[in-house]
Amino acid sequence: MNAPAPDTAQRRIDIAAAIGYGICGVAILSLQPLAFGPLVEAGRLSESNLGAIAGLETAGLALSSAVLPGWISGKNIRPKLALLAVVVLVCNLLTPHVGYSTGLWLTRLLCGLAEGGVLAGAFVVLFHSGKPDRMNALFLAVSNIVIALISYLVPTVILPQFGTSGPFSVLAGLALAALIAVFAIGHKPEPMPAPVSTWRSWPFATWLVLVGIVLQNAGVVSGWVFLESTARAADLGAQPLALSASLGLLAQVAGASTVALIGYRLPAGKALVIGGTALAGAILWLGHPSSALTFILPNVVMGAFWLALLPLSIKLVCEIERNHHALYLTAAAQLLGMSLGPLISSLFVSSETVKPAYWVGFTLAMLAVGAFALAANSADRIRRTA
Repeated sequence: MNAPAPDTAQRRIDIAAAIGYGICGVAILSLQPLAFGPLVEAGRLSESNLGAIAGLETAGLALSSAVLPGWISGKNIRPKLALLAVVVLVCNLLTPHVGYSTGLWLTRLLCGLAEGGVLAGAFVVLFHSGKPDRMNALFLAVSNIVIALISYLVPTVILPQFGTSGPFSVLAGLALAALIAVFAIGHKPEPMPAPVSTWRSWPFATWLVLVGIVLQNAGVVSGWVFLESTARAADLGAQPLALSASLGLLAQVAGASTVALIGYRLPAGKALVIGGTALAGAILWLGHPSSALTFILPNVVMGAFWLALLPLSIKLVCEIERNHHALYLTAAAQLLGMSLGPLISSLFVSSETVKPAYWVGFTLAMLAVGAFALAANSADRIRRTA
């Protein structure tokens, strides 16, 4: 993290290019239902295997985002970033044509591994271009705006016009845009070891923060995936569900934008404890609606705090781990939590009620608050910020 800073103009270009590049890596996380659902309807993919393939791709994304930063940084960064974008591009173009076979599984696994590398590459550039917590907040805000727009266009325009290949063509288009963005990156981060090879030198509090990130994301998503079921059980109708989902997404953008603009100055430890407690309360509240308002409002609160707290957890990592290598495991921790949350909550729900999922989410989110509190008050963190 000690490379000479690029000039202001080039730094801004690098930031814009890295954000554009990274969107290619995270778009699939929101578009999986829209992309794979039509394959199920067309009989090319069974419902039982949809979740398995989506989970396999996400697992590949999480794995490569953790192990590839050391390979990406240093020499030949542009060719490496370009190669990853090309792999994502080719995999998405192939997906509608490989059919339901081993080829589909291998194609999406390879795509997930490349997408994780794209995300890692974006963060390598962003984290070397400014304050990591602020850069993460900026990336979350911008990427969610773009993905929200695409999420609207896919079912309303893309699928009716282009069929099952349409969503994957959009993903391929994002990969092509990422490939173009590579050539705008001028700053070359200095070589760094892979995070997974340096973990033995990290203070224990670093692991507490990473565990907190896993638990917090698991808590949010464990309840969020049952949003539609909750609205149906409460007889709320389609309009409150649509408003809750859309306003919750806008709240996520607002939360990340606020941190990017001014909130990054907040004391990370206190903000994570106070905000994390509010987040846990919103998760539990969301699962027990008594009206449309009490269904929409907690989802807005949950969305705002969720993406606002992620950059602050990165700030806490920076205050603890001197070399900042652990930064590059935060994305993998987020993805791991997002995949574990639904798995854990699914063990407690039934056809009669999904309310236990929100108690699971509340519990996981409060455990995250405990992990952040311990990390913030650890001797390692206090010694480095005193």
